[in-house]
Amino acid sequence: MAQREQKLAEQATVYHYQLVRKIPMHKETIAGYLSIVLMFGLFQGSMYGTEGVLAWMLGLLGIQLVHFIIIRLTMIRVDEQDDRRWSWRVAAPWIGYVPVQMVEHALFRRLHRHLLWFGLCVITVVYPWVTEPYMISFICWHLWTIAPRMAILRKLRKNRRDGVLKLESADVSFYHR
Repeated sequence: MAQREQKLAEQATVYHYQLVRKIPMHKETIAGYLSIVLMFGLFQGSMYGTEGVLAWMLGLLGIQLVHFIIIRLTMIRVDEQDDRRWSWRVAAPWIGYVPVQMVEHALFRRLHRHLLWFGLCVITVVYPWVTEPYMISFICWHLWTIAPRMAILRKLRKNRRDGVLKLESADVSFYHR
């Protein structure tokens, strides 16, 4: 019974908001997004052999860990208790630690601005200790992972900051309070 009440409460929350914009995620776009990963893996394998493929696989894990740490630290800094709102997803294009419920537009924008720059800073810090295939892998995975999120934020740049976002596999919904 408690699960049913919680589910109803989550659904009822949507009615306090007015849908302003729905941005579809076309299958062709997702297929193109995934094909970039395959081309990147083929490049790494052809240029660097086994080390390139290993760097390709470990680079994804390393970048996801860096993203998780940056997001968690940023949420602690802004005093947001969003533990239940964020989770791991593996479905394209939302791969990684992303919001699974509604999230404030201003918070999402701030987190991803931090994620972009601090992620690049972390990659720069490890530069002296990693080989070329790993460095290429870290940079490419970092940019590839946040590209869809930054594209959504770019499309919403003229909208008010007091709205909320809901990321779904087929679309992104933007609501105002």
